[in-house]
Parts: sequence; structure tokens; C-alpha cells
Amino acid sequence: MKQRVTVKSCFPAIAVLILLVLISCSTSSDIKSGPEIFSDFSLERIDHLLETGDNLRVLPLILGRERDGFESREKYNQALEGLKAEWKAARSDGDWRKSLVYLRSFDTLGLENLSGDISEADLFLEGVNEYLEKNQTGAAAALIQSEIDIDKVDPALKKELAEKLKEAGHRSVAAELLGEETPQTPGLGPLVDGTVTVWVNRGIRLVGNVGVPDRGIGSGFFIDSQGYLLTNYHVIESEVDPSYQGYSRLFVKIDDDSGERFPAKVIGWDRNLDLALLKTEMDVPYVFSFSAEDTPALGAKVNAIGSPGGLTRTLTSGTVSAYARSIQPMAGSLQIDVPINPGNSGGPLLNEDGEVIGVVFAGVPNYEGINFAIPGPYVKEITPSLYDGGQVDLSWLGLSAWDAAGRIEVTYIVPDSPAADAGLRPGDVIKTIDGYRFPSIRGVQEYLISRAPATLTSLVWERDGESIKGIAALGVRPEIPLKAALTRDAREHLLTPLFGFTVERISGSGLNQNYRVTSVLPGSVADESGFTVGDSFSLRKWIHNEEFDVVAIQLVLKSRKAGFLESAVQIASYLDVNTVF
Repeated sequence: MKQRVTVKSCFPAIAVLILLVLISCSTSSDIKSGPEIFSDFSLERIDHLLETGDNLRVLPLILGRERDGFESREKYNQALEGLKAEWKAARSDGDWRKSLVYLRSFDTLGLENLSGDISEADLFLEGVNEYLEKNQTGAAAALIQSEIDIDKVDPALKKELAEKLKEAGHRSVAAELLGEETPQTPGLGPLVDGTVTVWVNRGIRLVGNVGVPDRGIGSGFFIDSQGYLLTNYHVIESEVDPSYQGYSRLFVKIDDDSGERFPAKVIGWDRNLDLALLKTEMDVPYVFSFSAEDTPALGAKVNAIGSPGGLTRTLTSGTVSAYARSIQPMAGSLQIDVPINPGNSGGPLLNEDGEVIGVVFAGVPNYEGINFAIPGPYVKEITPSLYDGGQVDLSWLGLSAWDAAGRIEVTYIVPDSPAADAGLRPGDVIKTIDGYRFPSIRGVQEYLISRAPATLTSLVWERDGESIKGIAALGVRPEIPLKAALTRDAREHLLTPLFGFTVERISGSGLNQNYRVTSVLPGSVADESGFTVGDSFSLRKWIHNEEFDVVAIQLVLKSRKAGFLESAVQIASYLDVNTVF
């Protein structure tokens, strides 16, 4: 089974070894500049959004117009009246998720009084009760651990919730609610019983002229007594990927002795965090609980249970090696030295108390002992949304940035994105988001996981020494953000988020364009490839390998370091860079 590892674009030493091999089978084209699209603050666009009832998205445009000195109070009031009506409808429908979007948006606008006495905690408790009524106790437990301050919950309600969750097998959450110590692990036997092998049968594929079985193998673990279990998205990708047209059947297997296979179906999934929720109709032998601990100690002993090579019920042990590795397109991954092999993907990573602290998802081929897991806090945060069904919509602002000595500097704005509507530009330095200061891009990405699309978010940024305030209506993050940007923007603008350098056009027309390098981001592909400010080049080809979502550029470079002698250069980057949020 394929193990998916996304390599960060600013690790060119690894990227060169992998990416330049991939482009040999790519389609290529001469470099062309696409249309330049910029956010439109015109009254026509504002009127259109008001007519269509898109009140959350129109408010950043109205407030941006007022910031630029144009009075639009009448239109602001019109949008606000629409929001009030939507809030009342959400409360009438008992939709706690929509209500949360409007509640947080009112807070951003400084209009907390419009939501009355209802708090975020009230809405999360509504969500917990809704999941419990549906007997989806895994979602209820995850929501309590990720969003609710247990110390502020009414004691009688805590006791009631604890009883329901303990009965459903969520012993650790029940102990948290009651203020008790974490219960002792029931032993390795039950833990192993709570894991399964996930099989995806994709029929027969041809290797040369010979047909061979095409099967994907992964692992999963139960988080709910009703048969819900977690695994990796990449394990079950063919089940939900609309571009896949072949045969695909999903089932789970408990062990090799019985040989029993149980059909399963995908309930929800998220590509960015590589998670999927499955459901199967079978008796659940053991329900796993998540640890209340956000980050395990460096060097802490951990265990993984899975099916490496299809060998079911395999337990391996090791330690936590490092934190926040930039392996996935957003947020950070736990690095572990637990032995991991194809087939382990989707299995639980456990602490010494038998609680889940992560989900195993990848290893680096040919590098023994370098493996990775999705941290538990991200898993808990997204699990309730997986229960809601379908593809999870994560939020984004629509920009690429760079960590510069504790400063988050904007390097690229996706056209027609929330960041563009808010008025951000390349070169701006983000100071706060919703009043919080973030020292790194990863911190912003982690924060946005907890915010639903459409929510109004306050921003403060610095431009030329001046502090500017604005708001943005969070959008839905595309599966591969910069892939979407390819169809919206001039490709020369994408040189910065992909390769790490900015340019100015100095001559040429049509297909023959010449550029000068104006800046190079430290540690970027361009920096490690030897580009410096003042270099000039002709961009000859732009190569997009759609199978691997890789972009390579071929250019003729006149480098200052080489006395401006011409040389042919090719550099490459994954489109799925992890500097986007």
C-alpha cells in the first residue's frame, strides 16, 4: 500500500531527488501569463452579494471600502439585518454549528449583544447532546475534549454526561468529567482487539501483461461502540475520490484466524489531515479513548497497533522523537521511532495508559526509525465533523506566508480569496488574528482548524510601518490550494509561494519573458538552489505533473555568482506546500 508523504517545499535537497524524477513523465507547456485577478471592492460586487444573501462575505468588502474612505453604512446595516435573520433561523432550527458561526461573527463585529445570553460553551454542549441522542458517542467525547472547559460545566450535567460516556466505553473522558484519575489500561489484549485491518479491493491491475490483485491495506481502530472507526484518508481514497473510475470495495478484518470480513462504508473524510471515519455493522470489542494530554513528552514511550504487510494485530513500541515536523500540508506531525511499515497507516498511537495520542500515517522509505503520526489534538478537533458526513470543509484565509524571525510575512494572496477581500497584500506582516498573536504559520493553521468556513475573523497587519485592521470571512480550503490558484493568476506570481523568490519583468513580450530576481526567501527552494537578488533569467517552460501535483520550471539563468554566464536550470516543488493558510 502506498504511504503518502508530503515533502515541504523549503526542503529542496529532498525535493530535487524526488521531483525531478517525476517530471520526466509530465506534460509541459511554454510559460504563459494568466489573467491578473484582484479583489473588487466596487459597489456592483457588494450589491450582487447583498442580492444573493451572502451577508457574511459582503461585510469585509463593505468595511474595506469604509477603511478606504467611502461611506457604506446603509449597505452595512442591510447586511447586518440579514445576519440577524440568519441567526434567528439557525437557533430556531437548533443548528448549533451555524449558530456558532454567527455567534463568533457577531463577536468579531463587536456586537456580542445580538446573540443574547448564549455562549460558545452552550452551543458546544448542544452539539454534545445532539451526538449523544444519535448514539454517536465518539463525536460527543471528542467534542468535550477538544472544545469544552470541563471545570465550567454544571456538576450535575458533568455527572450525567460521564455516566453515558462510561457506559459507551469512553472511560478516560468519563474520568475527566468526574475529576478522577485516568483509569488503568485494561491490558494489551483488549487494545489489540479494538483494532482492525482495513482492506480496499480494487480488482485486478495489469503489470506488463500480467494481471495482479490491486489491494490497499491499512489499519483502523474503534472510537465508538456503534461501529465507527478511524483510519487514514489515503487508505480509502479510491472509495471517495471522484476522479477514480475503477472498481473499489471496502471491508475490515479482525484477525487472520477467523478470516471474517465485514463490509464497511466511509462516513467522512479529510485529505489535508489524512483522516477518515468508517462504519461497520459488527460487535465492537473495545472502544479507544483519546488522551487529555495535548503533547506527549519528548522521549515518552509509545505503542502502535496495526497490520504491517497485512499481519493483523501487530504491536510495536518506541519513543516520541520530535514535534511539529512539516510533513503534512498543514499543521505539524509527531515524529516517532516506532517501527512502521505499509499497512500500519491509520492505526492508533498509544501512550503508556493505552490512550490514543495520535494516528499513524507515514514513514520515510529507506530511512528506518523515521515515522510520523497525526497528533491527537488535531484528530479530536476534526472527529465531530467526520461524523457529520462527507468531505470535511476546513477553513482558510487564502494566502501563503513565510516565517521570518517570529514574523509571519505574507508572500502571496490567492485571487478572490478571503485575504484578498480583507485587503491584505504581499509584504504585509500579520500581527494578530482574532486578537491572538501567532509566532509561526503552523500556529495559524492549528487555529483555523477550529474555525468553520464563513466565520468572520478579525485581522491586524502591518504595512510600511502602519498598523491596519480588517476582517475576513473564512473560506473553504481547496484540497490543493495552489492548484486552484493556477487557474486564477499569472504564473509569475506563483514563483514566490512555490519556489521562494520574487521577480520583476524587465523585457520581452508574449512567450519570451525576461525577469530579474528582486528577493529570495531564506531556506526556500530558490535559496538552496543558489538564486540571489539581481540574477536575471528567461523562463522557458512551466511543467505541471498532474499525477503527483508537482510543478517544475525550466529557465536560462544569468547568475551574479557565475559572472552572469548563462546556464540552463530546472527546479521543482510540490503544489501542496505547507506555507498556505
